[in-house]
Amino acid sequence: MNVRVSDVKKWAGREERTTLCELWPELLEQRLDGSQIDQPGVVHVLVRNVGSGLLVDVSGQAHIRISCARCLGDAKITVAFSDSQEFREESGPEDPSLDYGRFMGDHIGLDVMVADAVALEVPFAPLCRVDCQGLCPQCGINWNVSTCTCQAPADTRWDRLKTFRDVKESDNA
Repeated sequence: MNVRVSDVKKWAGREERTTLCELWPELLEQRLDGSQIDQPGVVHVLVRNVGSGLLVDVSGQAHIRISCARCLGDAKITVAFSDSQEFREESGPEDPSLDYGRFMGDHIGLDVMVADAVALEVPFAPLCRVDCQGLCPQCGINWNVSTCTCQAPADTRWDRLKTFRDVKESDNA
């Protein structure tokens, strides 16, 4: 994804809005670790000349098909994203220690910026639906589809406390 900045960079205070409608960057699919993102991507871009450089704001929504964290089924989520970054026209490779990006010419590449913005908004534990029941820890059946007769195993970690309580009760009697 590239945005044209030839007119905006001419003088301070100028700004330009545009909407990009194209394929999502390949970098985004790598960051989503195998999840699928619906195509095409629609990204709203605002470029402002702030004197020292160009301030680029991106925003939009991404529709992602990902695995549910509870039942491992398909989850379709919509992720709203936005980000801002300053770019300066100077040569040289990208330097992560700088607090701005570099560009040369009349276009700024937005692939890394958009991929980072979307990936940061994906929930840590996405759900297929709010009331997802998940999987049975004993037999693995999907509780959203059917039920099982499994019993939860007894938690023996607290048994010593029960004997302590019984001893205290017998002392008081």
